[in-house]
Amino acid sequence: MEASQSVPYVLGIDSGGTRYRVRAVSLDDQPLGEYEGLPCSHDRVPEAEVARRLTANIQGCLVSFGGKAGDCRAIVCGTTGCDSPEDAAFLQDLYRRQLPDFRCPMTLMSDVELAFRMICGNLGLLILSGTGSICYGKNSRDESARVGGWPVSIFGDEGSGRYIDALALQYYSRWLDGCREDAELLRVIREKTGIQSRKELIDYAGAIALGRVPAPNLGAEVTRAANEGNPWAQTILRDAASRLASLAEDAIQRLQLNREETIPVGLWGSVLQHSGPVRGALTRALKREYPQIEILPVVTDAAQGAVRIALDSL
Repeated sequence: MEASQSVPYVLGIDSGGTRYRVRAVSLDDQPLGEYEGLPCSHDRVPEAEVARRLTANIQGCLVSFGGKAGDCRAIVCGTTGCDSPEDAAFLQDLYRRQLPDFRCPMTLMSDVELAFRMICGNLGLLILSGTGSICYGKNSRDESARVGGWPVSIFGDEGSGRYIDALALQYYSRWLDGCREDAELLRVIREKTGIQSRKELIDYAGAIALGRVPAPNLGAEVTRAANEGNPWAQTILRDAASRLASLAEDAIQRLQLNREETIPVGLWGSVLQHSGPVRGALTRALKREYPQIEILPVVTDAAQGAVRIALDSL
């Protein structure tokens, strides 16, 4: 498509902890362009860098189809780190300042609320486990609640990718202590992190805590090892599922969803989408306690969910 053409469109954005995906579609829901760039997590990246990345990501999408800011009719963004009214106000102001040529409505919401709306609609529970973890639900009285999503420094993000990383590195630390036999999972951790000694693990853990290095993202490796029969990997994933079930239990009780005839439940995020052992153990645990739970299918991705909300708003 040539840059000179004028095509009205909407933008849907999935701003996660590990990537930022922005998608443009025409008003008749035809795909125009897409761009995936660096994450814009304001709670982990300095504000000036968040602003730079945000602008680069949006411009990257526009370049992909020759889009013009003035032709945008709506922007909907589901973002990590939108955990309070203060966060929402900060992000709304940031987007307006960085995108002054976009005169259209901009709607920012937490990534878990976006996932809830696109999977559950207006009733049920969304359990998100990706880089972090959180539950969001709404009952038939239109009461909503979120549970979890707290920092790892107070043992939050339980059952998430960060949580699995921590347990995998703890397992590795026990091998360094001489308490675990060497295994394929340990070899993979060594290769992926470059850690060979106690000192290197201590330094690596400190760098993760300070945000100087990205998380190792060991979920796929742990899941593969669990599927191959590694007992420690299986224990790690059962632990993650148990923690997620506990989050869900608190949310169900908070909203009294157990009084509903059915409890629609959506499972979202990279851990629940890609780790069969976690998803299976979580589903079994929930259905033991609440037989009326109905696990909903995932029909789209988060950026497309944001696009749908943007189109519906018109």
